[in-house]
Amino acid sequence: MEKVHSDKGEVLIEVSPLIDFTGSSEINLKMPCVTTPVHTKKQNTNGKDTQQELAQRHDFMSKLLQPSAIKVLKDYITWQRMWRASYESGVTIDEALKSAPDYAPISIHVDLTTACNYKCDHCVDMDILNTGIQYDHEKLLNSINSLIAKGLRSVILIGGGEPTAYPGFGEVVRTLKAKDIQVGIVTNGSMMSKVEDIVDVLDKNDWIRLSLDSGSNETFRAMHKPGSKKVTLDWICSHIKPIKQKNPEVQIGYSFIIVWDDCETNNFQIIENLDEMMEAATRAKDSGFDYISFKPFLTRGEVNNQEIVALSQDEPAIESVMQKIRSRIEKSKELEDKDFKVVESTNLRVFENGSYKQYTEQPHNCHMQFFRHVLSPLGVYNCPVYRHVPQALLGGKHSFETEQGVQELQKNALRLIDSFDATEECKEVTCLYNHANWMIEGLIQSPEELDVLLSEASGQDFFL
Repeated sequence: MEKVHSDKGEVLIEVSPLIDFTGSSEINLKMPCVTTPVHTKKQNTNGKDTQQELAQRHDFMSKLLQPSAIKVLKDYITWQRMWRASYESGVTIDEALKSAPDYAPISIHVDLTTACNYKCDHCVDMDILNTGIQYDHEKLLNSINSLIAKGLRSVILIGGGEPTAYPGFGEVVRTLKAKDIQVGIVTNGSMMSKVEDIVDVLDKNDWIRLSLDSGSNETFRAMHKPGSKKVTLDWICSHIKPIKQKNPEVQIGYSFIIVWDDCETNNFQIIENLDEMMEAATRAKDSGFDYISFKPFLTRGEVNNQEIVALSQDEPAIESVMQKIRSRIEKSKELEDKDFKVVESTNLRVFENGSYKQYTEQPHNCHMQFFRHVLSPLGVYNCPVYRHVPQALLGGKHSFETEQGVQELQKNALRLIDSFDATEECKEVTCLYNHANWMIEGLIQSPEELDVLLSEASGQDFFL
């Protein structure tokens, strides 16, 4: 393992040996030699693209079929087909990469900072919080501009630490919107003045989601442990109507991670909030939110540290838990009208109806790694599920600083696509990209289908 150091020289965190993890834009590849690419393993695509539970926001294949994205998809599939055929003739991956498609990912998740003013027991990023690892701000802005020049369409400002705690939060948002990039913001709500400062540049394709996970002030403070006494659920929610008055177009969501009895992570017993679902939905509607989103509790997997749902259909108590969740969602849905919706996440729905195992059966190649990355102060990673996980590291935090850097990192992603066996690595993950991955695999295996692949109407977002 290599080590990331602070400016003072102390070791902050150990990272993967796959990449030379420096602050430079150059990517010094240390990828392991893969004698047999995972695409050579047999896999049957029949019936793997029929999932019906996908929420519209998770229908990633339709997003890739939009007119402004379909060429990227077709060029990727064409290259994969060429690479697989040439491999049989003895061509190496490095030789094949000379003709690799030259695009940035269509969408990225950006962790702006590792700093956070909460101490949530259930945080999946607890190990890296407040470590002092950070970007050079100008290099971050250069990275954003290089990505946009190569085809970036959307950015979600999300995890690691609290996005609004980053000193350059407002400048990043305004830089993105000046280039017409779709923006999603996930915040804990503790610095709402920073959200209010940038809401004027957001539009109907953008959204803000607040991680609140409770219906009462008491449960909110017990779960999240905010650093300031003024930060309560009442205080946060009081800012929503003024923001909506300033910009009625932007969508604002109330995120509620459902925690039931015996949920554990980070060696903590997590506070149960199951009985506050209806209270939270009522609060969300009364406060002016556009929707409340319910999703199941996540933890880290024991084998490779990926984010997984902390729920197994084999547990004896699962039927009772799911009945409680279902009854509370149905009660919450009675609040719905033209201005307020109750949203169930895809991974929650598939656990409810028992089809979750279909979403854990991944193809060997995770193709979505080419179209979506995670940019963090710790580096660039292949998937939101694997943020900060060593085997998923693609490059350094400033690898996107130049357009050449973007191109080289995408080549690294193509290498990882053929060495990272998603069938094995992700067999515990209820993967939201499962449907799109199987669809793309099917198109690679069936040349005649690509020839007749038609773009779908615009109107979807580009968040992946």
